[in-house]
Amino acid sequence: MKRFLIFFIGIFVFCSCSQQKQEQYEQTEGGLYFLYRDKSDSELLPQDGNKLHLDVKYFNDKDSLLFNSQDITSQFIMDFFQPTAHGATINDALAMMHEGDSISFKINAYTFFLNAGQTAILPKISKEEFLRFEIRLKKILSPEIVEKEIAQRDQELKDEEEFLLDDFLTKNYPDIKPTKSGLYFIETAEGEGPTITKDKQVAIHYTATYINGEPIYSTYQKNNPLVFAVSDPNVWPCLSEAVQYMKKGGKATIIAESKLAAGERGDKGLKIPPRKTIIFDLEVIAYK
Repeated sequence: MKRFLIFFIGIFVFCSCSQQKQEQYEQTEGGLYFLYRDKSDSELLPQDGNKLHLDVKYFNDKDSLLFNSQDITSQFIMDFFQPTAHGATINDALAMMHEGDSISFKINAYTFFLNAGQTAILPKISKEEFLRFEIRLKKILSPEIVEKEIAQRDQELKDEEEFLLDDFLTKNYPDIKPTKSGLYFIETAEGEGPTITKDKQVAIHYTATYINGEPIYSTYQKNNPLVFAVSDPNVWPCLSEAVQYMKKGGKATIIAESKLAAGERGDKGLKIPPRKTIIFDLEVIAYK
């Protein structure tokens, strides 16, 4: 497939290490400003429905980094859809890249955030402002290959989680039995009063760590107990179940596989990776 017809547009001046460096950006017929950083020998171009393994960074017009895919994952995958009309979008840039290419391109910031549905930021964006993207197309993948790789990686993570959990239990709690759900509950202080029921609201302090002892979070640090309704479906299942074995003032250690905690896919917001068993030291402060 032939590359898009291009023609010279202008010179943009950037400063680096106290020296001025000129970079010549060209422009497609659709208005996309671009500059190849590296061209591979591949003739493979993205096709509609492909999944693209990319390294992506983008910067504002003051050259401040706004996004780096490596901060999220080394396996950053985007769906590719062939543009129906040539313009100045990310897909227009991806459509002109061969596997292995690296490219710098500029698109209008206002249009980008509008198309991304990030309307809250639009009042702060000038309609003349541009974003600079630096993208490397590492691999073009079919959906079938991606699904197979994801399934294989998930199985590896599942096997690892099971191995680490079995090893931990063998060394620390060889006689413990899980509840019906798979939760491991170890009461360390009984507490007083009636056992908490599903219709209650409870306040707890907790310290959470991964199974290797790496800390995650502790409510004790800021004296900020977690308050939740025991029946709330948005609460991690391990916490809802555990407090129903406890009384006010009671303490316990629980060992929760990923399916009972952040989920088998993890929680990006909390920066918890997939398939991670979590250990909680809980203390019931109050309930009503």
